[in-house]
Amino acid sequence: MKLDWNKLITSKRLGTDSKNLQADARNEFERDVDRVIFSSAFRRLQDKTQVFPIPKSDFIHSRLTHSIEVASIGRSLGKLVGTFVIEKEGEIRDGHTNEIITPDTFANIISASCMAHDIGNPPFGHSGEESFRHYYKNHLNNNSKSLFTKLNKTKQDDFLRFEGNAEGFRILTNDHPSGFDGGLKLTYSTLSTFSKYTCGGGDIEQNELGLSALKRRSCKKVGFFQSEKEIFEKISQELGLLQLSEKQIYYTRHPLAFVMEAADNISYQIMDLEDGHKLGLISTDEVVNLLKPFTENIKNDPCSIDELLKIKDPCEKVGAFRAKSINSLIYQCFEVFKTNYSKIMTGEFDSELTDLIPQKNQLIKIEDIKGEKLFSYDKVVSIESSGRHVIKGLLELYLDAYENIDDKYGKNIINMLPLHFRVKKGEDPYLVLLKISSYLSRMTDSFAIDQFRSLTGHKFPEIN
Repeated sequence: MKLDWNKLITSKRLGTDSKNLQADARNEFERDVDRVIFSSAFRRLQDKTQVFPIPKSDFIHSRLTHSIEVASIGRSLGKLVGTFVIEKEGEIRDGHTNEIITPDTFANIISASCMAHDIGNPPFGHSGEESFRHYYKNHLNNNSKSLFTKLNKTKQDDFLRFEGNAEGFRILTNDHPSGFDGGLKLTYSTLSTFSKYTCGGGDIEQNELGLSALKRRSCKKVGFFQSEKEIFEKISQELGLLQLSEKQIYYTRHPLAFVMEAADNISYQIMDLEDGHKLGLISTDEVVNLLKPFTENIKNDPCSIDELLKIKDPCEKVGAFRAKSINSLIYQCFEVFKTNYSKIMTGEFDSELTDLIPQKNQLIKIEDIKGEKLFSYDKVVSIESSGRHVIKGLLELYLDAYENIDDKYGKNIINMLPLHFRVKKGEDPYLVLLKISSYLSRMTDSFAIDQFRSLTGHKFPEIN
């Protein structure tokens, strides 16, 4: 069995069978990019932590600026991959409209998925995700007990392994304030490229193809909640993805998901260093020494390293080495994609492209330095700790209100929830937990802090 690009690339949209708009100057995949950009969930990323929570400096990355930069890298990688695939496979046609596919099509699909890749991340970065998991792991000692214990193991896993990726898939495909099916109504190809984790909760029993890869990256985390499992399966079947289990919903990745993941890895590895430098946590010489090996790996580079070393402004020097390093890593990842292309198309490959580049050890070195100098920065640790208490406190508050929904206090708190998150007495316990968790997960850092303070008496709201 082999994946077929004439199925993998389709402009068919979730929630509608209508074909492309002839009156629109954009193609369908450019429209995907714009639908993400103009969504409220994307705008909220401007106030969500990348590495450094709630930065006062305008120059430090938020999830929004990170996502835009990932999309830029992904677009470049996508053009390289698209050119290669079309040269290798011959003419490829859109599975929905039969239009001829170009390298720009690949670039737009990857750009859209990159724009959306962090759209489901909760406040306070990865520590925010961990806060949800820790809260539900401790369910016997908090207000989630009566609801959580009624769930089967697979549904419990949605909360024990609470994931920004799964929440992102939910935002893109379901639970839209409009109430219409299909969420943002993105194309199947973009939604599948977004999905680097292709299994749900519960234990996975892989079939022969699933076991063909020594260690599958795609089942490391939950990629969709049980509320969206039918949507995920529908998309996977429409695109002809290969099943990795006969007993669970678990499919191979879309080949372009590897490219999206690589763009994200390249961006955060390199850009985190630049943020650390701007905050004075790592010196100019340290950053240059970490990035210089990548710049030495660029073939036929018209700009010599000596020219970069002559730059006097520290931030400009770091920026120049950053740009060269990203360029080098793009081409290294492209070569890994080409080398493993046949196994990607048969489902036998399931690793990160950046794990197989020639300079993988240099990336590990950067990761070690970041752990030592950036992630352990006392202000980062303090704010992450505070964020953990904010999320735990809000979960406790809303679930306590639900438990007391017959009382005026409980009813009033629940009625503060937006309509499509509002829970009702006697509602399915799974949906109650999911709606409240999703509402809190979609908050910005500042809004979560402000609401926690207001509802717990740490800050009294002003009535003007």
